[in-house]
Amino acid sequence: MLCVQACVAVALLKPLAAPAQVSYVARFEMEKPSYLLGGPIFSKFTISNTGSRTFQFAYRSPSRVLNQALESEPRFRVTDAEGRALPDPAPKPCGGAAGTVVYGSVTLPPGQTHSERWLLNQWAWFAAPGRYTVRAERRLPLLALDPSTQQPSKQPVAYALALDELSFELGPATETQLRSAFQPYLDELRDPKKTNPAEATLVVTTLPKPFFLSDLVAAAGPFPSASPERWDRKLAVEGLARLGTPAAWKAILGIAQGRGASSTGSEKDDSLRAYAILLLAEKADPAFLPPLLGMVSKAPSEVRDALLRALGFFQDPRANQTLFEQLHSESSTDRMNAILGLKNLGTKETIPALMAMLNDSQPQVRQVANFALEGLTGEKFTLSDKAAPGETARLAAKWHAWWRQNAASFVPSRPSPCREW
Repeated sequence: MLCVQACVAVALLKPLAAPAQVSYVARFEMEKPSYLLGGPIFSKFTISNTGSRTFQFAYRSPSRVLNQALESEPRFRVTDAEGRALPDPAPKPCGGAAGTVVYGSVTLPPGQTHSERWLLNQWAWFAAPGRYTVRAERRLPLLALDPSTQQPSKQPVAYALALDELSFELGPATETQLRSAFQPYLDELRDPKKTNPAEATLVVTTLPKPFFLSDLVAAAGPFPSASPERWDRKLAVEGLARLGTPAAWKAILGIAQGRGASSTGSEKDDSLRAYAILLLAEKADPAFLPPLLGMVSKAPSEVRDALLRALGFFQDPRANQTLFEQLHSESSTDRMNAILGLKNLGTKETIPALMAMLNDSQPQVRQVANFALEGLTGEKFTLSDKAAPGETARLAAKWHAWWRQNAASFVPSRPSPCREW
């Protein structure tokens, strides 16, 4: 095992006092030498304060952050016995699901140790038994505490560096074995006394199994008014999509339709329904389309917005007709979302209609129409935020001239798989 350690001396501004030091030992290790295929695989990060001065660092919920530019994030690269890198299960090229991470801080006095567990299944797709190697690294900024005020320094006084190569064995598993492996996490998820089951939620939604489908459905459902919200319900919907069975997709459709939502409705219910619609659109199963079309006329605004944007992904004449009709809606929001839906359709037949929307009475609609044309064609024609009628007319003339020159041979760019909404 290779482990990198570092120490930084920080002198206290006191005469005749011995200098206090920020010093640490940081490393990764596997929790066990062997794991079950399909079950959770954890690597543990520990940092020990080996100096004489207290330091502080950021701590957060254990889900992976896909922004590689963020400091303090661990990085894992997993290879098989032949040295081949395992696929990354994170959505690409989009970078992952929208969401937030709750940060806190850890204060570590001299002589104490802090540890964190990281679910490697977030970084690597394990498809077969065998021996695997993990390269784990982290650069964790440390802040020193002022002895007199107990306030942290504004800038890091050291970076806790950890670089380790680890290995473990992955063996085949029966359903009985997997049920046993997941039971502690399911128990924690089901226990209302566990106010923050972040790790259990992460495991269950990252590695969903048919035998706890009902738990995922319940986790995506409404919370009793007397109970605090203990997790982001969108994580449970993502877990259902990862499970991917007909029963799981049926449950997602039910969430999109509002089955199980609170009787009065809420912004959070509508946001969850919109997210379920997004996942149904990415799946683009034609069986989902009739119930989604049936929702357009009566859905709440946030759900309706998502529906219109989603329809283009289905590549279906029924969906396309609805989108073209909504270009003439009295609502400018409907017109904008219909434009985005036609952009998601990704065909050249939508371009004349999108160019016509450059003449819309509302500047926001004209901006969205220009954005959609740029996305479909790869051409860039700038339109200022508060464009005067003359500027918009000149822009429309540019697009019409470009279309006359390129319509016969034009092939639209492939629709992005990213969630641009």
